[in-house]
Amino acid sequence: MTSGFEQQDSGFFVKERPWHDFGTVIPNAPSIEEGIKLAGMDWEVRLDELYTPDGIKVKNKAAFREIEGEKQILGVVGENYTPLQNMDAFKWFEPFVQSKMVSLETAGTLFNGKKVFILAKLNQDDLEIVKDDIVERYILLSNSHDGSSCVRVGFTPIRVVCNNTLKMAEEDDASKLIRVRHTNKVNLNLDELRSVMDLVNANFMTTKEHFRLLAYTSINQEDLKKYVNNVFSSRKLETIIDEYDEKNAIEIERKRLIARIEEIHESDTARGTMWGAYNSVSAYLQHYKGTEKTTQESRYNQLWFGEGDRINKKALVKALEFANKV
Repeated sequence: MTSGFEQQDSGFFVKERPWHDFGTVIPNAPSIEEGIKLAGMDWEVRLDELYTPDGIKVKNKAAFREIEGEKQILGVVGENYTPLQNMDAFKWFEPFVQSKMVSLETAGTLFNGKKVFILAKLNQDDLEIVKDDIVERYILLSNSHDGSSCVRVGFTPIRVVCNNTLKMAEEDDASKLIRVRHTNKVNLNLDELRSVMDLVNANFMTTKEHFRLLAYTSINQEDLKKYVNNVFSSRKLETIIDEYDEKNAIEIERKRLIARIEEIHESDTARGTMWGAYNSVSAYLQHYKGTEKTTQESRYNQLWFGEGDRINKKALVKALEFANKV
């Protein structure tokens, strides 16, 4: 386990660490039963009643897990919250694994088990965007046990050449079905979700054509700067702002951001294209966003659960807008 992840976080990877730096590397894809143990997710979430200091019962509940006989609070959740147990999350993949449609690739926990993820690779031909630039297809299930987010399931493409996680931009009805709330029907809803996976996969294949359009759209340095400014235009830039010189401080931070993404872009195999520009923003969100003290754990949390996901989607939309105007 490397720095940036809490001591009680764990995970596994098949053959190599693809895009984050913790966990145990194993030679072959595990079974469902093996996977949950290797990921360190073989524990249950339980709920406790909450009371005010003077003994009055409140509606909310505490979600917790036990470690060596001690309770570890994961979060405070609503009165109707129903946890999706880790074993049930793994078993959701079981029909896909048994049919050899997918194989488990990686799984693990973030923030001492408050958030968990399972990634399975589709055993189908990978997508070649341009020569030697490969995008592999995966199914990602991400979940929180602290009440901060719904269960999410969907296809996600990962670009082999630079190992950065990409997110789907479509916001149509099919993709909206991928969010499952923590109610007493959470497991039933997940079962029903399997029936729409073919529809979601069709949208994924449409995204392949989007990627190829970006790969064949050339850009220059000025185009790259305009693109980065458009992607981050509505975002409050992270900086320590002098109260007497706020405008200047934001401009300095914006230039630093552009310079960092330009540097990433120069080392990308698709540099000089909108595909390379989009991937440079994705790589920035994954590896560089934040301060020196920002952990990879926090960056992946943002990329899968928070603002990073929103920015990544916006980055693809803006890239396609540019490509369609050329």
